[in-house]
Amino acid sequence: MDTRQRYRAYADRIEAVSPSYAAWARSVDGSLADLLDAVPETKRQPELLFAVARRLGADPADPAALGVIGREARPALVAALTTATVQANDPRRLAPVVPVLAALSAASARPLGLLDVGAAAGLCSTPDRVTLDHRERPSARPAHPDTCGSDDRTGAQDRVVRMHTAVAGPAVHLVADVTGTPPAPAAGPIRIGARVALDPNPIDPRAPEAFERLVEAVPPEATDRTALMRDALQATLVEPPVRIRGSVPDDLDRALDALPEDCKPVVLTTGTLVYVPGAGRQRFADRLHERGVRWVALERTGILAGVAATLPDDVDPADPHAFATLSLDGRALAVSDAFGTRVRWFP
Repeated sequence: MDTRQRYRAYADRIEAVSPSYAAWARSVDGSLADLLDAVPETKRQPELLFAVARRLGADPADPAALGVIGREARPALVAALTTATVQANDPRRLAPVVPVLAALSAASARPLGLLDVGAAAGLCSTPDRVTLDHRERPSARPAHPDTCGSDDRTGAQDRVVRMHTAVAGPAVHLVADVTGTPPAPAAGPIRIGARVALDPNPIDPRAPEAFERLVEAVPPEATDRTALMRDALQATLVEPPVRIRGSVPDDLDRALDALPEDCKPVVLTTGTLVYVPGAGRQRFADRLHERGVRWVALERTGILAGVAATLPDDVDPADPHAFATLSLDGRALAVSDAFGTRVRWFP
């Protein structure tokens, strides 16, 4: 798939959520595609291009604005793309992750020491401050007496299961539509004793401009998403992670060594490794194995060859509901849409 095809596929995927971003993606012509092909592969993500374009003054309400920036500010756009990172780290991606971290916490005598790789401001560094509900759709399960909410066409009802209850204080509420065989609800909250955020350009969540930095990659129509991010930022401020400037795999050991010895180290990656070149991803995975560190990942389906080899045969990476794969220590546990709002759990 070449660059223009990739952006058209992105447009089809995001059209229902953001017509403005879909229009921008479809406006990528030969000239803009050539510009993207000239930057490193990890810098060609639509969200990254759009965030940089907005930073340079492009208005998403104008379908032609992206092309104008590409023509009139080409050197600035290339320079910004080369060094920029997507800083959102959407907290919705915690929905598939929370049950796995809850199980690790329950099985450990020590609290978890969480290393959030590609953390930005740490919006995904607070899984203990997530109240998570699983919602089973009537079409995905047989009738069940423990239900709430009805399907107007059939009279059948959704079943909502509380999977995790946040610790007291600021928190976020996430709801994921699920199919398959989900894990059991958590018996108690996730216990976290320390948090470290590793990022090439970490954001101090207490900084006045932090929220604006975080939402610059979010489609302008996604007001519910920005509201959730604001809630997540408030939750992060309760216990901000220790911020370390660096990247993986080069700075992995330094970040792990910053975790206290009385914690059980767990590494979390959520939509991060697509920005790491392929050889670096493998070095990262190999080093975690060498150190015996647990690793929870929600990453694009197919970019981790070892994880992809453990997927069921009927998983299609082109399916938008299988865009990301949830894995533990390199073994696939589920697939989801890009933001973890629809999850298919494997047995």
